[in-house]
Amino acid sequence: MNGAIAGVGLCIVLYCDLRFMAAGAKLTTSFARRGLIAEHGSAWMLRQLIGPMNAADLLLSGRVVEAAEAERLGLVRMLPADDFRETVQQTASDFANLCSPRSMRIIKQQLTAAPRQTLAEATQFANREVAICRGTEDFREGVAHFLEKRAPRFTGE
Repeated sequence: MNGAIAGVGLCIVLYCDLRFMAAGAKLTTSFARRGLIAEHGSAWMLRQLIGPMNAADLLLSGRVVEAAEAERLGLVRMLPADDFRETVQQTASDFANLCSPRSMRIIKQQLTAAPRQTLAEATQFANREVAICRGTEDFREGVAHFLEKRAPRFTGE
């Protein structure tokens, strides 16, 4: 996020796995100040992301929050404003070019399931998936590119 974001734009951002915000940028829920309620699941999402008290603060007050505070709340990762776009693009490029698509898919499944699992269940799932990983092309490529000191060529297999 670079600039200011509010309302439905903020709601959409809440569904992202990673949220970046330029230093000095601002956000607001603004619903209560417009005679609206928290739209598009934003109350649920904010409660999950930053806890019930912080979610209530942002939603009930509709106050403007700067990037530094949003980062302290755990809502965003603040980046310098002067090279914000380039930094976000580099981060996305690193994910796309340096990480196994299969690994990222399973990790997202783990993160999604975690709130509904016990530690034992999460560990059992991880143990099963690690055993599967060791037989994949991406694991073999992960080891090979590390040992050969070259960029990876993951296939997602």
